[in-house]
Parts: sequence; C-alpha cells; structure tokens
Amino acid sequence: MDTYPVHATPPPASSREDLARAWTGAATSSAYIPRAADELEAVLLALVDELLAALHEETGGGLVSVGEQVGSRLVDEGFIDPESLRATIDVLTAGLLGDLGDTPDAELARRTAALLGAMSAGYADGLRSYTLTQQERLKQALFNAMVRAEHSLRATENRFREVFTSSAVGIAITDLNGMCVESNPALSQILGRPHNHLAGRILTDYFLTEDPMPMAGLAGPRPVPGDLSATYRRVLDGEVERVHEQRRLRNADGDTVWVFVAISLLHDGAGDPAYFVTMVQDVSELQLLSDRLGHQLLHDALTGLPNRKHFESKLETTLGQAAPNASITLCFVNLDGFAMVNNSLGHEFGDRLLRTVGRRLEAAVSDERAMVARLGGDEFAVLVEDLPVTPDVNGIIERITAELAEPEYLGDRSAGLGASVGAVRCRAGEMSAEELFRAADTALRRAKSTGRRQWATFHGREDGLARERDALAAELPAGWENGQLTVAYEPVVRLATGNGGHRTVAARPVLRWRRGEESFGHRFCTELAERTGLSLQLGPWVLREACQLLPALREVFADEPEPLVRLQLSRAQSGDADLVRAVNEALRDTGSPPGLLELALDTGALLDEYGDARDNLDVLNDIGVATGLCGFQGGPRELDLMAASSVRSVTLAQHGLGCAAHETASGVLREETERLVRTIAAGGRECSVLDLRTEAEARWWASAGAVTTQGGVFGLPVSPSELASLPDPTRRPANG
Repeated sequence: MDTYPVHATPPPASSREDLARAWTGAATSSAYIPRAADELEAVLLALVDELLAALHEETGGGLVSVGEQVGSRLVDEGFIDPESLRATIDVLTAGLLGDLGDTPDAELARRTAALLGAMSAGYADGLRSYTLTQQERLKQALFNAMVRAEHSLRATENRFREVFTSSAVGIAITDLNGMCVESNPALSQILGRPHNHLAGRILTDYFLTEDPMPMAGLAGPRPVPGDLSATYRRVLDGEVERVHEQRRLRNADGDTVWVFVAISLLHDGAGDPAYFVTMVQDVSELQLLSDRLGHQLLHDALTGLPNRKHFESKLETTLGQAAPNASITLCFVNLDGFAMVNNSLGHEFGDRLLRTVGRRLEAAVSDERAMVARLGGDEFAVLVEDLPVTPDVNGIIERITAELAEPEYLGDRSAGLGASVGAVRCRAGEMSAEELFRAADTALRRAKSTGRRQWATFHGREDGLARERDALAAELPAGWENGQLTVAYEPVVRLATGNGGHRTVAARPVLRWRRGEESFGHRFCTELAERTGLSLQLGPWVLREACQLLPALREVFADEPEPLVRLQLSRAQSGDADLVRAVNEALRDTGSPPGLLELALDTGALLDEYGDARDNLDVLNDIGVATGLCGFQGGPRELDLMAASSVRSVTLAQHGLGCAAHETASGVLREETERLVRTIAAGGRECSVLDLRTEAEARWWASAGAVTTQGGVFGLPVSPSELASLPDPTRRPANG
C-alpha cells in the first residue's frame, strides 16, 4: 500500500468546534434529522476529530477506512436524506481546504479529497444497507399482517359459524327473491323440520297471513297483519334499515307458533344488497303467559267474567263504534243481603253464589248481543247492544230477576237470591261511557233506596237535581272553612192559650249558608252535612257557638226558667261517641249551667240504637242537660221510648204529623194527631212543632195541646248581634 507523507497540517482557519457547529447547521437546515441539535453537534464533533486524525496518518489505507466508517456512521445517525450528504461535503470541503489558496498544499488537498470520497462511498454503502434493512422489515411486517388477518378472518368465521350453529334463535340467509340459502338448526327446530330442510325453499311460505288486528283492550302484543313479503320489500327498497315484527308461523305438525322476526340486509363488497338475514325467535311461551296475565288483568278471578276495567273499555268501544241513533241498555245488578250469606253460610258458599249469579246473568241475555261483568264485590253489570227483537227495559229486568229467583244449593244448605237493579237505555250519541256508567249507578242507588229486590230506571231530571245537590254537599265543607256557613238563632215561641198572646221563651240555633247570591236554610244544610259526614264536625261547633251566647240569652230571657237554647241533633250527631265530651267542653269553656241547654236527639237513631245514641241520652240527663226527642212520628215504639226516658220535650216530625194543621189535612190525621198530643202531655212532656206557616195553624196547635213552636211565622233567624230583637212579636218572615 502506498504511503503519503504529510508535509503540512490542516489549515487552522476553522477550529474543530466551529467546523462541527457549521456541519450541524448545514445538515439540519437541508434535511430532517431525528436528533436534538446539541446532541447532533456532539456526535459530529467526534466525527470531525476522527477525520482530522485520519488526515495526519501516514498510511493511505487507514484514511480510506476512516472515511468509509464515517460515511456509514452518518447513515446510522439519521443522515439518510441525500441533501444532508451534499451539505456535509460542502461544509467539510470548505472547512478542511478553505485556506489552501493562501498556502497551497497539494498533498493535503489530495488526502482531503480521498477522505471525502471514501466517506461518500461509505455513506452510499450504509444507505444501501439501510434501505435493504427497511425493505426487509416492511416485507416482514406485511407478511405478519397478512398472517394475522388470515388468523383473524378464520377466527371470525369460526365464531360466526359457532354462533350461527348453536344459537337458540333461528337464523336464515335468503337471496333477494326469498329463497333460503342457509339456515341453522334452531330454525329447523322451531319449524319442526329436518336440518337444511329450508334450503332452496321460499321462507315466507311458512308464515301465516294474519287477520285484521283484534279489538283494542285485549292484553299482550298482537301479530302484524299482511304478507311478510311486503316487509322484505320495504327493507330492500331502503324504507327501513331493519324490521322487528311479531308474526305467527305454522310448524310441521300444523300448530301455530308465535315468533319475533328481525329482518336486515347483507351487502357485497361493492355495497350492493346481496342477501337477507332473517332471525326468528320462538315466543310462544311468552305469548301464552302474556295472554294468561292479560286475561287475569281484564277478568274477575272468581267468576271468570270481565272485570270493571275490561267492561269500561268495552262500553267505550261499543259507544264509539255504534251509530249515533243505535240503542244501548246498561243494567247494574246488586245482590241483596249478600253479607248475610257470607256471615251465616261462609265465604265458600258466598263465592259459589257469585259464580252462579254470573252464569245466570249470562243466561238471561244469552239471546242478545251483550256482555256481563263483575264490577266488584256483589255488584254486576249487563251491557246490551239493542236489536230490533230486544225487549224493553222492563223485559230485560224481568229476565234478570227471573233467572236470579231460583235458590242456590250447596249440600244441605241453600240461599235465595235477590237483587236490586238500576237500568238506563239511551242512544249511543246521547251519553259518553262515563255518563252512561254514572246514570246506571244512579238508577241502582235509587232502586236500593226504596227497599230490597227493587228496580229503577234512570230519569234525567231527577238525576240533574241529585247532581246539583251532590255538588252542593261536596262544596259545603269549603263553605264552612271560608266563613260562608254561620249559626243563626230563630225564636222558640210558647203558643198562646185562651186570650193570652204568644211569647218567645228560647232560641234555637240553626245553620245558614250564604253562597254568593244564594242562601240555604238549616234543614237543607243539615241534609247535605249528613250525606258527607260533615255533621259530626258541625255539631260540636254549633254547641260552642250557642253556649258562648248563653250569658246574652239570659239577659234577653231574664224571666224564663226553661232552657234558653234548644238544639235539635241529626241522626249522625245523636249517635256521635264524642257528643257528651263536646257538651261538657262547651259548658265548661263558657261557665254556663247545663240546665240552660236542651238537646233533642233523633228519635229514629234512638230506636235503631244507632251508634251511642242511647248512652248519650242517658248521660246527658245525668249531667243535668235537658233532653228531648225530635222527628217524632207517634208510633207505638216511639211512645214506649218516650215513656221509658226522662226527656223534657217531644218535637213532632215536620212531615206527616206536622201537616195536621194544614187546611188540606184529613179529619183522620187531625183526630189522631190531637190524640197523640194529649198522650204526650199526659206523659208530662212538652209537645213542640216546627215552622208553622200561619196564625191559624198556631191557634189549631195550641188548641190541640202543643206547647211551643219553633221558627216559621214567628220570625226569621237572627245573627248573634241581633239577639235582643229575637222576642219581638212584630218580626215576620218576608212571605208573612
């Protein structure tokens, strides 16, 4: 190998650090090198040192070797862009040979050129090796990706095949004409066919075309009507992406199977529709359960008849579908004395009786287009869509009562059946379902009010009045709360006998309801309060109000020894268990003696032993409160009650005996009333009458032996602030 002696050192114009810095700047500005600038500068400084050392070596072979190694190192350090090599040669040429113009050194120039040439050759070899390495890596990566894709595809196919084969849901793949290409075992099992039986067959042939949708009100999902082929066309035409429907199909045994069907499209590689995928789930057991639950929801568990919910739905549907002039009859049937059957013969017999009633009611209207339902308890309903041959309402009720007339037997026990019936017949366009329901209920309540085994039909005018009264009864509690309901006082007058004049001796508390421009009196308010139960709250309130005025009444009636407040109690108030406590509290709070208060208890409540009525009468007498009987009719039991109790007064019922003084009263009524009044007087009781209309009536009652009268012709009620005017005989009602 040749040797080249060194005659001079590299030009000193550029220091090694400046050269490395210049090399770094040129390389990074010409190409992207994935190294930090200061890190790259340190690497290039080391390479500069190697190059400078090579230039000082005397052996030429070492120079070439160093150049090739440095060139290869450049590739390893990220100089893979040819532009970075060009920039490197330019910088090194300028740095190593920059001062040769001033001090020529041919040998240094030759060695520098040889070094840079070797470095370029080493760079080319390194870049070629790098390229081959990258190609090999890419090829290996592509091969690995292909292998993984094949494995993934094979695994996906295996998973799909496993799902397809073992799925409990039937799956069929059909072409766009509906012919089955492939199906799984689950679908064959649903159809009851051998495996692959469907191949080459039209899938829709196994599905039933449903009838029109069933009537609303039945429970459970309903199948979709129409041919399934239309559904496939909707999916193929893009109207819907996928479809879920409930359908029915016929299996190999001819049985109907309820299924839930899902239909979607499979597309080919170009995105065009290629196949239908149909998934079929057997929901027959769920449907049976749904139907069973639906039947239980809409039918009475004991009788099997439709229940109230189902009946109301049927009534609404019937009225909605019927022509406006079509006739509808609705009957409500309520068993009489059913509680006695349960109590005496047991609930088993009672349940049997209810089932019998259901069957007999169905038999009564078996020739009609009708529905029988059990509304609850011992109440049934019969709905009839009237036909030309349907009898009138009386005829339908006669059929019902005739069917129920036969006793029911269970072993050696028997019970007669009786029922009250309320009926309404109207045109379908005249009433809503709610109004018709309420009308039949109103008629039933009217029938029951007249006794057992009675029937009644609906009358619009009577119902209108009853509804108005019901509305007022419901409004009365609010009227009390907002101060519309007040306590007023009307005179209790001692009737004159002989030439003497009438004299006011006490006050009677009465209710007065001012409702806007309307005003309602005591009797009407009491009736409303009895219907809603409000009278139990009003009684103690009226007691407190009246007792608070006892001191003022003692001044008004200073010369009267009798009780100054005479309060008549309703039936509910007479039987109230808290009556005595309310009286004691009212007297204690006002400090008034009990002898100034007289409470008249309802005669009917005492005879019926309603609530605590009997005990209340005895205890009131014991604590010194004067007592009386009101609503007295004069029957033997009432006379016996009067004789057996310590009542001070007897107030005759306003209707019946109270009409004896009317001009239209018969002679028999007058004679019997006079005899009764004498009997009351003979027993040491004061006889009192209510609301006399004229002076003539007052004179007749005085002559018959009545002692006092309350209200009526002797004056209107006054407010507490007007108590001083109460005894004024000149006060008269507006009607005289």
